[in-house]
Amino acid sequence: MLLHSVKSWNAFRKIHLDFIPDLSGADFRKANLSGADLSGVTLSKSDLRGANLTWAALNGTKLDGADLSQAKLNYAHLSGAKLSGARFKAVDLSGARLNDADLRGADLSDADLREANLSGADLRGANLCQANLCHANLSKANLFSAHLDKAYLTGANLGDANLISADLREASLKDANLRSAELREADLSGANLHEAILYKANLGESNLSGANLSGADMKGTRLEGAKFERANLSGAQLLNSGYTEEDIYEKERRRAENDRRHPGTLSDLPEQQSGNNLEPGYAQA
Repeated sequence: MLLHSVKSWNAFRKIHLDFIPDLSGADFRKANLSGADLSGVTLSKSDLRGANLTWAALNGTKLDGADLSQAKLNYAHLSGAKLSGARFKAVDLSGARLNDADLRGADLSDADLREANLSGADLRGANLCQANLCHANLSKANLFSAHLDKAYLTGANLGDANLISADLREASLKDANLRSAELREADLSGANLHEAILYKANLGESNLSGANLSGADMKGTRLEGAKFERANLSGAQLLNSGYTEEDIYEKERRRAENDRRHPGTLSDLPEQQSGNNLEPGYAQA
């Protein structure tokens, strides 16, 4: 019925509200399922490569292990969907709703996620390499150890997101909102954070070597143990923080000198200035 007529399928589902289809392992390659009501349906390990799922209702749908490579899912509703281990390589998910979705270990490399809503999504270990996430909403998303190298996150909202140990090498985070984000031990080497908001973010032990932090709002940012070798901090808001641009550059000079003398060891940031009554490592707002 679904392949024959989406309209008939949707009508059937409206009548039989208690019937939850199990379509595990189904073959829907290149199928036109635009606007289909697949909410709550089990599609685990199904083949949806190249399928058209534009505007489809997939809220709470089980798509774990499914292959949706090169599918069209723009403006699809996937809130709360089970998508762990699914393949979304080069998928169009622009404008899609993926809030609170389970995307653990999913492959979203090269995917188009412009303006998508991923707030509260579980993206632990997900592959978002070179994905387009410009102006996407990733607030409170769990991106622990996610791969975001060379991803496009210009203007994205990552407020309160968990990016601990995330790979953000050469990612574009220009104008991104990283307010109160956890970025401990994240790799941001070569990333573009021009005018990004890092207010009260935790950058402890992160790698910002070669990163562009010009004009960034780093008030209240936690910086202890962070690496800033060759980073551009011109115009970064570090006033009254306990650290200055000169402090950080001096730290890197000492780090490099220490590394030459004692390979494998790291120097620390300069001590906080006295009298600011801040917890060690935090900048003053």
